[in-house]
Amino acid sequence: MIFIDGIGIGEFDRDKNPFARFLSPFFPEFIGHSNGPVAFDGQVVPTDPSMGVKGLPQSATGQTALLTGVNSAQALDRHWPGFPTVTLRKILAEESIFLKLEKSGKKATFANAFSPRYFTRPERSISATTWSVRASSFPFRMIEPELLNGEAIGHDLTNTFLAEMGFEVPIRTPETSAEILVRIAASVDFCLFEYFLTDVVGHSQEMDWAEVELDKLNRFLQTVLSKIDLNENLVLLTSDHGNFEDLSVSTHTLNFVPTVLWGKDRQNFAEKIHQIEDVAGSILGY
Repeated sequence: MIFIDGIGIGEFDRDKNPFARFLSPFFPEFIGHSNGPVAFDGQVVPTDPSMGVKGLPQSATGQTALLTGVNSAQALDRHWPGFPTVTLRKILAEESIFLKLEKSGKKATFANAFSPRYFTRPERSISATTWSVRASSFPFRMIEPELLNGEAIGHDLTNTFLAEMGFEVPIRTPETSAEILVRIAASVDFCLFEYFLTDVVGHSQEMDWAEVELDKLNRFLQTVLSKIDLNENLVLLTSDHGNFEDLSVSTHTLNFVPTVLWGKDRQNFAEKIHQIEDVAGSILGY
């Protein structure tokens, strides 16, 4: 599962939608328009992130829904931004996909690399993905030794962010990070990778930055999908809400998000996805 924060299916408008200005073989779907098939015989499922609650979908509730299958916005009676509330943390602790996979005897992992200082943050500043893994006994992958040994990925696909933070880490290409992800995925039943710079770009409204991030994603996905055995694996890409696809506003959007599927049994899987809260249960069923 490749979770890309803040990408929706927007209008085919080159002035505001990076997916329209910088055409990608992995994101060809637009409102009322398709720019061709998805590379590697992928299948796009427009997915509703609203959870039946008024207002703009937000990160904490959207990610909780993706990782648990619980309609978290209805649990709060609103969409919640940023990091999970106490209520959302409780949902993640009890319903996490990592916990359920562990209880069913499966092996799961989060491919992102963490620094020790991340875990010194206040609980109110820890992400839903982190809480989801914490609900299980599966270990986190750290900068040392996993990232240094090529067994974890920096969230920006290059490790530039960590280097700028003062960590002595190798600078990698998106292609190298993709190869690492494929190796990690081969060692487990379920592997999650989180990429959130798309949401940061969406809030910034910077088209030049959007081009840089989309290029990295294209290179990353090209390598993942060419290296992984799609006859034996399912690759699922999805998001929690729209944002990146409309740089005319600095907020999230009401657009559906793309759930993109490649590989084994993708058509049957696609039939089960309608809302973001369908994702976790569909993965468990698969």
